[in-house]
Amino acid sequence: MTQIMRTTLIFTIALLAPVYLHAGEETTKHRVLGLSEPDREKDLREVVKTMPEVELVSVDFNTTEATFKYDVAKLLTSYNPKKPPASEAVTKRLDELLRNASHTTFSLKPLATIPEDKLKKEEIPVGILDCKGCRYAAYIAIAKIEGVERAHLSHDPAVKSDKAILSAWIDPAKTNRAALDEALKKAHIDQPAH
Repeated sequence: MTQIMRTTLIFTIALLAPVYLHAGEETTKHRVLGLSEPDREKDLREVVKTMPEVELVSVDFNTTEATFKYDVAKLLTSYNPKKPPASEAVTKRLDELLRNASHTTFSLKPLATIPEDKLKKEEIPVGILDCKGCRYAAYIAIAKIEGVERAHLSHDPAVKSDKAILSAWIDPAKTNRAALDEALKKAHIDQPAH
């Protein structure tokens, strides 16, 4: 082999090496259950930093969607390059890692399939929720109901108020305001008169 051929071969391998190293890299978008308040975005970023091999690319608090980047071969211990895993297996593993890293305060949901204009926004006043855990409990009581596409809690501790507002975007074909009120009642969340 001549010196020119050897140099060309080494150069070609050096150029192609990153392609082989990143061959299993994926980027996927999911809805994230647990993005209840704007500062929970920071919490999500901190949690994902503790997850080896997973990177948080972006977060949209308004839609509760996040984009994750990972190498499938490193994410799945049973990865077989001859038989790529189904996307459901990858999502299940990513959800498992997120739940474990966040002590179940974050989890993944499928992306919304209902157009925004078909959702109904319900705003529910809730009592004083001065601790993060109490606010999360109110949020999760609503967010886990089938038909609730997303929910947010607005609470400004700097503003002296006797209530916060829990907003829920619902599919009216699957749930309604009465079901939301009942879920809050079961969770022992105070609801001032609205």
